[in-house]
Amino acid sequence: MDRAGLQHALTQEVKFRAAAIQVAWMAETLCEVTTEIEPFVLMSVRALGRRLSTADLEVARDAAGIDDEWRVVWADEGAPDDLKLGDVVNAVNDRSLPGAGARSGMGLVVQAGTLMTPGEQLEFLDVIVKARAEAKAGKPMVLSMADGRKITVTTQTGCAGSVYASAFDLEPNTFARKAGQEVHIPVNAVLAAANADELAWLAAFGTYFLASQATIARIQQRDGRDLGFNVGGVLARTGSGAALAKLVKDMPAERPLSVLSVVGHADLFANELVTAMGGDTAAGVHLSERMISRNLKAETVLMDVARQANAKKHARRIGALKAAMNERERLANSQSGDATSTEQPAERKP
Repeated sequence: MDRAGLQHALTQEVKFRAAAIQVAWMAETLCEVTTEIEPFVLMSVRALGRRLSTADLEVARDAAGIDDEWRVVWADEGAPDDLKLGDVVNAVNDRSLPGAGARSGMGLVVQAGTLMTPGEQLEFLDVIVKARAEAKAGKPMVLSMADGRKITVTTQTGCAGSVYASAFDLEPNTFARKAGQEVHIPVNAVLAAANADELAWLAAFGTYFLASQATIARIQQRDGRDLGFNVGGVLARTGSGAALAKLVKDMPAERPLSVLSVVGHADLFANELVTAMGGDTAAGVHLSERMISRNLKAETVLMDVARQANAKKHARRIGALKAAMNERERLANSQSGDATSTEQPAERKP
């Protein structure tokens, strides 16, 4: 991987991890199991999963602010004002992060190959998962900073489990999931994503496999038969975009959109979740079309012709819902303006 490719891979991984957090928050009401989730992303060269040269480490530092410390590489607007990008975190809820506080220097990291071992990866995840569980139980999440500060973070409820992708995945085409716990998105798709909506669509696609295991089980039992997806149902249940959600609820029941498999449902679920976040309903279609044109592979995530056709049909119907909502708002504003203009001005006193 050349310098430009490495820079792109690292920045895309950070953006995807941020998108996965935001999608997990948005999908909270759709999940059977929820947890509290932190409004930041921590990264370290120790977690990259491969040994980097000195030149590559410089790219990691310059492109994404990553070195052998655990640094804040993304923070949501809801994060504390005193938590800044680049800040070093040594512990979460007094549990030390792997290697924190034992900085060896970037040169020694390369020479000794002290990238994160599988045991350390589990240790890092264990620290985060335990802190999330404690936050759900009412204990504040507290970060111990390298400079001695203690920062209390307000978390937000979201889907439990994780959707992830690794920039240095040795199997970049592979999709995998552990039921209700984690979903691995092919990094080929993450690297091909052109914007935030497409990254959110990938995160939402993976979140479907965390959101409702009972629904997935029912679909798997009936796989091979025409199945339905209720257009607008996800929008109504997320509570996002109140006007659009109300319109969906008020609409007369219409024939569900036919889908043939679990992944077909995941496509449309992701379309609506991205729409609920204010994004492009057809983001997944655009991503698939681009990947096909470049002859890129992404197991499970990449839509075939039939799935693309269904997703496009779904996007048109969601687009119609949005247009109807906009027309309702226009009429309401127009009526409000007319009422204001007919009011008599107050009589002036001499």
